[in-house]
Amino acid sequence: MADRTVEDQLREQYDTLLPEMTRVAEHLKTQIQYSLLPIARKLKHHESLIVKARVKECTSAIDKLRRSKPGGVFDRERLDIHTLLDLHDLVGVRVLAFPPAIATEADTLLRSQFHDWMPDPIKDENGEQLAFKCNGQYGESSQKLPCEYQVVSTLIGIFWDVEHSAIYKQAPNLKGLAPVMRKQTTAVYRALKAFEDEFERQIQVSKSSTPV
Repeated sequence: MADRTVEDQLREQYDTLLPEMTRVAEHLKTQIQYSLLPIARKLKHHESLIVKARVKECTSAIDKLRRSKPGGVFDRERLDIHTLLDLHDLVGVRVLAFPPAIATEADTLLRSQFHDWMPDPIKDENGEQLAFKCNGQYGESSQKLPCEYQVVSTLIGIFWDVEHSAIYKQAPNLKGLAPVMRKQTTAVYRALKAFEDEFERQIQVSKSSTPV
């Protein structure tokens, strides 16, 4: 019988955690939706607020944990030191908001509800903030799970979904595509931000020209 590997151990742990991860994802999503009701109830016809939850896939979780280790490799002599609970995002909730002013409002409201969670904003390679993010522990069981929530503009959030599928979940022969596409990705961020800024500017112009 072959020796048990780090990956074998982590897959077994993932299977054990999965039912609780699924419950926590639904509970966290529901709590965030409830917390955002004051914003959702007053949305105008051109504004939107969407809350989505996800449980990290097993392969993604193991790969991310591996990348966090020195040299990007597991210490295969010490199985006991490797655990998926070291990740910050086994469970994640993403809030998509449009226009971006709604994202800022949503972040402020959620910070007051999740005051003990650690802010960890997402930035591009130039240091420009792309999204709000907070990490914390959540769950009803004795062992709470590492979770995160993100608040991001709808346009960037949708682009992330496309980018993740096209670049980060690509076939083996396309490994290494992310660095090649970095310049184009930055250009997309700038274009989306320019669209959002202009949209919000036009909304303000429209408000100021509307007779009282």
